[in-house]
Amino acid sequence: MENSLVNTPESVSASESLRPFARAKARWFGDYPFLLRTIGLSVLLVLLCAPIFGDLWNLWWNRYGFSHGFLVPLVSLYLASLQWPTLRQIPIEPAFVPGWLWLVVATVLLLASEVAGVMTTGSLALILVLAGLVLLLCGYAYLKVLAFPLAYLVFMTPVLDGLTEPLVWPFQLLTANMSVAILQALGIPVLLENSTSIILPTVTLEVVRECSGAGLLIAVLAIGLPLASLTLEAWWSRITLVLSSVVIAIVANWVRVAVMGIYAQAGGKDLHGPYHILQGLFVDWVAFGFLFVGAWLLGKVEYAAPPPSSQRDEKGSVSGPASHGRALNRAWWLACVTIATATLALYSLDRGTTGLKKELTTFPTVIGEWVIDHQPNDESLVGIPDADESLARTYRAPDGRRVNLYVAYTNTQRQGKELVGMETAPLHEKANAIALRVGEGVVPANRTVLEKSRRSIPAVFWYHINGRSYAGRTQAKLATIEQAFLRGRTDGALVLVSAEPRSGGSEEPWKAQEEFAAAAFPLMRESFP
Repeated sequence: MENSLVNTPESVSASESLRPFARAKARWFGDYPFLLRTIGLSVLLVLLCAPIFGDLWNLWWNRYGFSHGFLVPLVSLYLASLQWPTLRQIPIEPAFVPGWLWLVVATVLLLASEVAGVMTTGSLALILVLAGLVLLLCGYAYLKVLAFPLAYLVFMTPVLDGLTEPLVWPFQLLTANMSVAILQALGIPVLLENSTSIILPTVTLEVVRECSGAGLLIAVLAIGLPLASLTLEAWWSRITLVLSSVVIAIVANWVRVAVMGIYAQAGGKDLHGPYHILQGLFVDWVAFGFLFVGAWLLGKVEYAAPPPSSQRDEKGSVSGPASHGRALNRAWWLACVTIATATLALYSLDRGTTGLKKELTTFPTVIGEWVIDHQPNDESLVGIPDADESLARTYRAPDGRRVNLYVAYTNTQRQGKELVGMETAPLHEKANAIALRVGEGVVPANRTVLEKSRRSIPAVFWYHINGRSYAGRTQAKLATIEQAFLRGRTDGALVLVSAEPRSGGSEEPWKAQEEFAAAAFPLMRESFP
């Protein structure tokens, strides 16, 4: 018995050799419930955010100037991973009340945005949901450390379009003028007409919104800011890198349009096909290439500051054990219940599509004194390509006045099929709200002027949602959200009545279309649910 109590060198050595295995077992199997909780919450979060993330994916893939969105989540994860040594030293202290309130507000905003098909607020709400989870589960200190990686996610969203939108027109003018200057310097005869039309001997190029280059600024900043922060020490070099890259991107866009002119003058075709896409990518490649080369050069010339002293815990202690406390368990359950409730609400609100009472093809061919005119109308104005049903007709009055009627109806509004979105945005650029007289009452509508083939075409339009008409974009979106929550549907229609091109300041076109709209409005209510 005594010999069994004696620790021989061999037994001590065996015991020491087993300790790494015991530590590994405790680490992996001790974290097993934590991993399960993480996976469970992640699944709920994916179910809630899947629609808005799908919309973002389509934005990155299809919209020029947003291809950098694929990189933004990866860069954000990398920036967050760099904070791991700091996070290891911070105790986990869940913020129950403020964190839960933040999460509730963010999920409600996300839910309303997904129902109404508003990707801008929906993508912003997605970031707020992630921040709310960090605050609820880990506390203020964690949120402060992860603030920059979370805020960086805004570059994958269309939220920043509001900053670049005022620059589009000035950049269009600048791009057109500088491209003409480049072509003239190369000896190519060229004229600039109407500020944005580049007239060459063989072809005329139009510098449209997409050619302005304003959208490229977001892509350059999305890559330039983290690159400057990670590779450079001095503030002057970081600012120099970002600003110079923006200038290079703008100049590269001028060169791109000039190259299009040279290509067209040489007999090239398909300017708006794959060649145009490659030219757009050329601007991105030039800007990104300059970013990396500039970061390397500035890193060589800047004054190398002494590296900051390491604050890492040499013992390798982590805050993982604290994550298994009762406080985090309660915060986890609270987060799961909140996310699960929002997810159930999202999918329960979609109770299927709602069809029209009558098909649009059965719309009357005679409305009052207006009779359908079978002569085709070649004026294709603003429309919704993905509408479930649409109607385009021309009506003529006995005195020869003509109006064009366009109706687009969607069974359900989602991103890409929303009534108020990118497709209908041109309608509101010059719109003024009016009260359209229908019988003894009035309904809200808009007067606007659309530019088509260098002609000003007057139009009247409104949105028809749940039996009522709306003129403003915000009112139409709020009506869609209300209809979704109360009735479980998001259908609606856009009605557009346009007249002959306007000459001078004559009010006659307005009178014609408003008279026709007043006569057609009651008939439309018979078709819409």
